[in-house]
Amino acid sequence: MALIAGALGAEAYARLAAPYYKSVAAVFVQTRPWTLTIIDVARDENRPGVFLRLHGEVREAASAVKPAAILTTRVQVGAVIEAPLIFWTILLAWPSSTTRLRLTLFACGIPVFLSVETATTVCQLLNGFAEASAVLAGNPDPLTMWERWSRFIESGGRDVLAVCAALLTVAGARRLVPTAAARSAP
Repeated sequence: MALIAGALGAEAYARLAAPYYKSVAAVFVQTRPWTLTIIDVARDENRPGVFLRLHGEVREAASAVKPAAILTTRVQVGAVIEAPLIFWTILLAWPSSTTRLRLTLFACGIPVFLSVETATTVCQLLNGFAEASAVLAGNPDPLTMWERWSRFIESGGRDVLAVCAALLTVAGARRLVPTAAARSAP
């Protein structure tokens, strides 16, 4: 059921999350010669499917007036919804003995989830900017840390990260909310 909801809601989720992605990406670009112009969700005429796209410019130096490259990076909306779907399914389906534990799981899950979104989707969107900067710096075949992380995310790392984040959130929430046996112990 979660997969069906994800498949049907991927484009809507990407549109809803786009402002968050742009605001986090703006924090990353503050110290780099990159400028973000717009983020949108649209069909790509060259590829099938719907994509979350980040448009921007890369300069050779932060003081350069004219951009050296104009970029559009993209992530398919099916990939965008993958980590949230896995993370929240595990977290919300986790058996909890009390309402307090359920609420704690949810409250602890929000900041962890936002971190997962940053580590997956935002980093993938910014990978092209890092590559363009490396090429402009004279590296004809750049293999940046952004590229290595992006490859990890694309080859299943997104799922692994979502599962690990959900399990760590469960462990943290269970430490915050003592069980009935722990409360009755002397």
